Amino acid sequence: MPTRRGESRPRHHRIGPTEPPAPAGESVSAPADLDAVVVGAQREAPASKGPRRNPLYPVGATLFPLDAENKRWSEWYHRDLEPDLGVLEEARFALVRLLVSWKVLEPQVGQYDAAALTCFAELVESAAAHKQQVIVCFFADDRHAELTDVTWGRRRDATNDPYLVARETSLIQYVVARLRAEAGVFAWQLADEAFYSQFSSDVALEAWTSQMRDAIRELDPKRPITLGCDPETLFRATGVDARVAIETCEFGVTHVTAAYRAYAAEGPVTSGPATYLDSFLLRAADRGKPVLMDAVGPLTLDNSAAEEAAALRIALWSGLVNGSSGALLRRFRDLETERREPYFVDPFETLVGVADGEGELKPSFEEARAFVRAAARIDLKSYEPSPERTAVIVPVERYMSLPNLAGLYDPRACLAAFVGAKEAHVPVTVADETDEFSAYSVLIVPSAFDLAERTWKRLASFVQGGGSIVLSYGGGDAAPYVRSLFGVEFLGDAGPREILSCRVAQETALGALESFDVKLGLANFALLSPGSATVVATDDTGSPLLTVNQVGQGRAIYIATPLERAIAQGDPWATPAPVRSLLREVYGSVARGAGCGAPVGCDAPDVELSLFQGEDDDVLVLVNHAPRKLSADISSERRVASIADVRGGAHVAVGGTRFSVPLDSNGVVALRLTYL
Repeated sequence: MPTRRGESRPRHHRIGPTEPPAPAGESVSAPADLDAVVVGAQREAPASKGPRRNPLYPVGATLFPLDAENKRWSEWYHRDLEPDLGVLEEARFALVRLLVSWKVLEPQVGQYDAAALTCFAELVESAAAHKQQVIVCFFADDRHAELTDVTWGRRRDATNDPYLVARETSLIQYVVARLRAEAGVFAWQLADEAFYSQFSSDVALEAWTSQMRDAIRELDPKRPITLGCDPETLFRATGVDARVAIETCEFGVTHVTAAYRAYAAEGPVTSGPATYLDSFLLRAADRGKPVLMDAVGPLTLDNSAAEEAAALRIALWSGLVNGSSGALLRRFRDLETERREPYFVDPFETLVGVADGEGELKPSFEEARAFVRAAARIDLKSYEPSPERTAVIVPVERYMSLPNLAGLYDPRACLAAFVGAKEAHVPVTVADETDEFSAYSVLIVPSAFDLAERTWKRLASFVQGGGSIVLSYGGGDAAPYVRSLFGVEFLGDAGPREILSCRVAQETALGALESFDVKLGLANFALLSPGSATVVATDDTGSPLLTVNQVGQGRAIYIATPLERAIAQGDPWATPAPVRSLLREVYGSVARGAGCGAPVGCDAPDVELSLFQGEDDDVLVLVNHAPRKLSADISSERRVASIADVRGGAHVAVGGTRFSVPLDSNGVVALRLTYL
């Protein structure tokens, strides 16, 4: 299948081997590409004996050097990690991440603490003894252990000061030289996102990354190297675009930060767009290389233990069926904070783990354990996921700085479009405006302010060649290409309105649409005069709201208002049901018409549906994004002989094309389907 850049690559990727590491001292082979398809089942289902860890999908956790706020920086990894490693081994975790302390290892310029490095090497050996491999993070800022705060640095800039950067290079080579013979080392991570947030420009980040990579490659030419930052969340926080630097690495990393969640999906963690945020960022970070889901799990102590478990369950299952290549839990143990008034614990300063400060396991850890065991029952080489031939396009304007407002609005509008496609059960991904479009059959351009002229020409060629496009008006003057591509005349912007009215004119043209009047704040509304386009729906005054135009072999659908942006800027958890229905019906209908709609039918919009096809059977994964129980009615074009839990157990005869699947609140079900 062609990639977004027009190349050929497997649908999913591997990061590297995750079988028990070889004895220390043996050479490490080059990592293989890793197919990362994981499916799972409800915890209540019976499980027969079988493998407890999937060798093709690594799951792990970060073990932080300090677990209490009152500990000093010099107590870096002083606590015995054996109990934690033992728990992770029993749960069949394959990875752990350990954080190097520059402050501990180089207390004076050029004078390294050999005992501290030996201690760190022993931790790597201990992890290997517990059947885990280590991601070594060189420069991390965890806000508590002062890992990079070298006193002799004299407040130099660690990102671009030549002297300090040279010392960083030396530290990396000091550590790599000691650990390169350790089979327990899985990968080198240059830094974490907190460290990268100090960079002030793309150029500085790329130069620093190149220098650190070269330092590693002088000593270790094979192990994968990665940056520890999510390109979207870092850009949102700092304005620094890390994509070029990330593309020089062997695999990428994606994660949700507290600040980005507050920006894009603030609200309940077990419903609405918050439950899609991990997989949306995962899709956005996919640049044709493996992507590791990092820092998975709750961000604060604002939620109950049950909500933490539910949020982690959704993040793991939904993220992984969206093409992740592995997962690292945010933290194993909670950080114990000092007592302070009026609160004993400040949730905004607490790093939350899947065990408390004493090591007592939480329900969220049990979710991770169940996930690992369920994933182990799937031979990931035997199934191919439904191809994503629908893409949500992120406009280039998203990367423009203020006063351009696109960077504030576009990502949230794209998330709303992503959720809409998921609710239509359309296999969907995320692509950039500059990416190659040939891999797709449907493009969704949600509420963009301004596309480049070259993009308009590419979209016209895409539709002429048989593709379909859904574009919503973004405000201001419409581009001249709107007339030729969408077959409408733009008469001006009618401005804001508080009521969205829909009057269906063509009932079967774009799905099962219904007329409605609902309260929804709209910043803009395009006044249109239909030319060659067919008016599918109008507002209450008769002005076209939704049009479809046949162009060459393809179709161009125009929405006369920035609908996705209105959903994102309003209350996305309380979007009127008719609006959600309109969006998913349009998306679903266009995808079906292009031959890339839902792989099987499902009547529950809150259920994310993924079908993995094998030679003799298929695996169907259902993720309930709603915090309530429901029953999903499934319909298949093929006659289903039986269904069974992926972890084993009795087969239930179906003998037809329809069956129902009950789902718990935020529950996950994965079924093995056989056919007649």
